[in-house]
Amino acid sequence: MKHTSRIALSAVALAVTVSASAQEAETAATEGMQVTQVVSEATAEVGPKPAPEPTCSLHVFPTIEGQAQNIGLFGPGLINQAINSGKNVSNAEYMREALSPRFQVESFKTIDVAESVGLPEGTEVIYEIPIADRDITTKVKTRLTDSTAECYAELIVTQNLYQKKMIYGRSLNNRFIFKDFRGGLEKTKMIKGRGGNGISHFPPKTVEDRPAADADLQRAFLANFDEYAKRFR
Repeated sequence: MKHTSRIALSAVALAVTVSASAQEAETAATEGMQVTQVVSEATAEVGPKPAPEPTCSLHVFPTIEGQAQNIGLFGPGLINQAINSGKNVSNAEYMREALSPRFQVESFKTIDVAESVGLPEGTEVIYEIPIADRDITTKVKTRLTDSTAECYAELIVTQNLYQKKMIYGRSLNNRFIFKDFRGGLEKTKMIKGRGGNGISHFPPKTVEDRPAADADLQRAFLANFDEYAKRFR
């Protein structure tokens, strides 16, 4: 009898153990399904990362030009040319030296030139070698570099002109062209414009006056560019 009771008790204990094991397995399976569901939902929320925006580049072409016009009491014409031709030549030579491509580049580097023409933050600014042929810089509507970048633009300086007029005094005038090829365009329109501002220290009378004249030119050059760039704001 006792032997039979022991067998019954063992059977009950085994049944309890089996039941507990089955319950633990079911709980583990349920928890596993819940973890899998959480991971799946998190993955669905995050999703694939969007493709990064293409990096934009602005290619800046300074100019090697330097012109000068001194217009006296007789206004423009043959008489004025005869009187001021020598002065025009010397001032033009100094303009080419003072407002050289290097000077233009250094001036642009003091401002956010890309933002000034409406390009996004992070745009890479690349300074190119000047192109002497005006038929290329002022007429060609295609890209002036070999770049095939989707986000690409060009800024070209096409004129550095010093003027001295009997009535209005001295001024620096600059002309610019902006070409926007964003979207992978191979050909685009040319946005031309100018700016003109007065100067007071150019041309320098002595060597000691040179720093003041250079600072005056840079101020006027950047003011002229800002005047041109207002259309992009």
